[in-house]
Amino acid sequence: MRLWPRRAGGQLALLLILVLLVAQVITIVILAGERQGALRSAGLEHVLQRVSDGYTLADTTDPERQERILRALSSPTLRLSIDPEPYLTEDQASGMTRRLAGELGLPVEQVRTAMEADEDDCRPDRDDHRKRERHDDEDDEHHEYDEHRDERHECPPVLGVSLAMSSGQWFNAQARPPAPSWLWLKATLTSVGITAVLLTLTLLLAVRRILRPMNELSRAAHAFGRGEKVRVPEKGPEDVREVTRAFNQMQDQVGRAQEDRARLLAALAHDLRTPITSMRLRVEMLPEGEDRDRLLDALREMQHLAEATLDFIRGSTTEQHRRYDLATLLDSLCGDLQEMGLAVHCEESPRCVLQGQPEAVKRALRNLIENAVNYGEQAEVTLATTDTEAVVTIVDQGPGIPEVERERVFEPFYRLEHSRSRETGGAGLGLAIARTLIRGMGGDIHFDAGPDGKGLKVSVTLPL
Repeated sequence: MRLWPRRAGGQLALLLILVLLVAQVITIVILAGERQGALRSAGLEHVLQRVSDGYTLADTTDPERQERILRALSSPTLRLSIDPEPYLTEDQASGMTRRLAGELGLPVEQVRTAMEADEDDCRPDRDDHRKRERHDDEDDEHHEYDEHRDERHECPPVLGVSLAMSSGQWFNAQARPPAPSWLWLKATLTSVGITAVLLTLTLLLAVRRILRPMNELSRAAHAFGRGEKVRVPEKGPEDVREVTRAFNQMQDQVGRAQEDRARLLAALAHDLRTPITSMRLRVEMLPEGEDRDRLLDALREMQHLAEATLDFIRGSTTEQHRRYDLATLLDSLCGDLQEMGLAVHCEESPRCVLQGQPEAVKRALRNLIENAVNYGEQAEVTLATTDTEAVVTIVDQGPGIPEVERERVFEPFYRLEHSRSRETGGAGLGLAIARTLIRGMGGDIHFDAGPDGKGLKVSVTLPL
């Protein structure tokens, strides 16, 4: 499972959410400590005030009404009583002692305060009661871990106060701090969630709008790789506009270079054909003989090499891109080659419509099929499609091509047979021209061994 998004928008959104969560967690931890500290201080102030008020009322009231006052002021977290002996045997919190003594006008010796742990809440028997509620099938090791954990449990603090009364008795108070309230945390987390959702939606919409020109630029680059020229409108942020402007300028420069090359090739082809034709006419007027025949063969070889070289240099033809059916094109090509007497078998295939240069594709496939027949006696041609490309497979029964040579055969003028004889092969440009044409439309050509390791399997891929 891939958690990290592939797109820039998803990555930015995820990074922003992670940073937001980390920042909010840190903020919540800080606020929790400060809030609980503030609540505890406020609770302590409130308890001390109630103890002071209760002491004043009880010390100035007759014994019959003291019991009602104590019941009225007591609560589950505050226990008040009047006893013959003080609850605290010694003073442990001198700061609170001096404060209460000053508020009540009592000598410091008659006031005792302490903040101590609630031993009742941490008694072992209470822990044993909790343990008995656990599942009976827990193992001993787990129980031992729980015992150590319970021993380390921090007991809640309890405020103890003992005040001497004028009657000689002691006013005792025990107060537990209120339980921490976490309602504010729920509201905070809800706020963080809403903020994260709104921020993510805003960021995704903004990034999508900013990156839309980049997506158009990507599609134009793929089209340019197939030989199409698509001008991308300049829009979006300035840095994106600069990239788009540079891409459009590159397309213009490459287009002008191709046009200049085409004009140069046309002139070169004309200039080469004229002197070769003139020389052939003059040689044909010579008396018949061995020298005349050799000169004619040399001139024919020269003309063939010149034409083949020009075909290779032209490479990506100037044919316009249009929609065509590859299955129909392949069936027509195989039919033409069969009429010429070549052993070509083409399997029927469903309709496969592509965008490209059909004449260039036909020319490249013709070179490959003719090579398969020339070197492998026959060619089996099939067409298949995947989600992204069309694949034309050509299989022959010839000697094949060694694996180390399968890339070199695409080099111009390279031939496995080095005699350069027209009887055993061409000029070594057919495969180079075929791959140049196919790659000009975003495809490629691959060589593999044929079925059972016999012959050669040629795979021609074209993007759908």
